[in-house]
Amino acid sequence: MRINPSPDSRPAAAVAGRLGERRSAPGQAQRLRAVLQDFIARALDGRLALEVPAGPAPGSDLARAAGHFHLAPELFLQVGGWTEFRFPRHGLRLQSGSALLLPPRLQHAERVGAAGGGEPFSNLVLYAEGATLCCHLAHEASAGRPGILHLESRHHPQSALVHDWLRDAARLGAADAAPASPWATAQRRALVAAACAGALRALDEPDAHVLPEPALVAQVRRLIENQLGDSSLSVRRLAAQSGCTPDYLSHLFRRTTGEALSAFIVRQRMERAARLLGDPALSGKEVAWACGFTTASYFCRSFRGHFGATPQAWRAGRAP
Repeated sequence: MRINPSPDSRPAAAVAGRLGERRSAPGQAQRLRAVLQDFIARALDGRLALEVPAGPAPGSDLARAAGHFHLAPELFLQVGGWTEFRFPRHGLRLQSGSALLLPPRLQHAERVGAAGGGEPFSNLVLYAEGATLCCHLAHEASAGRPGILHLESRHHPQSALVHDWLRDAARLGAADAAPASPWATAQRRALVAAACAGALRALDEPDAHVLPEPALVAQVRRLIENQLGDSSLSVRRLAAQSGCTPDYLSHLFRRTTGEALSAFIVRQRMERAARLLGDPALSGKEVAWACGFTTASYFCRSFRGHFGATPQAWRAGRAP
């Protein structure tokens, strides 16, 4: 999901403080949990309309379409208004009370708006990869564009389970031929309910050995994840999107994580490239584009500098 926080003209320190306060507001935290609980109930009693678009066809290249993609599934719970999704070959509009489960590597772009009766846009986005789970409420930050209203992120054992449940639900959706089996539909709803329950456990039963990150750092991680394929991604751009100065953001990120923000962006691009190179159907140019490199030669130099091997040699050394 491409996120665009609302601009603010106040000083950077005040803006950063305001963002952190807004995202940690008890009212929004309670609302986020209430939304998860409501969609669990909808899934378990059969009221949940769940859309699962087909993912990229096996052996196909990543489409150069508008938007972005993730390497893990992403769940959208539509709370109010609507979200219009555009995929490389089709699109759909998600209405209030419905859910959309995006398979990994499906390129998508979004446009949002209020319902006909004036109900404002609002949704909840759940994403889990590795040990990190991220859950946020979104609002219409500017005309047609979603932005973060409240975000919570956790490093928690439930994250891996949430990822697997969403992945399995997406696979069920892709495997079923129309008309869908009622039992397959029930399976998908049950897996989505389990994922939402896992998110609630991670949010309300934090690991005592892991300190929570500042909300601004968690937001920046999400922004980076959503924009890795954009060659113009930079610390300056992230700071502008977050409502603070580049120096403040870089200092906060390094103080929190022990890693320079610019180095973190490079590492995330290299790790994504290494994973994508595991798919023999993808060309080196396609992997370079998907990781935010404008030319294959620059990608090759960067990859070799990071891993000590060219993308071609890396792929050959890991071929089955």
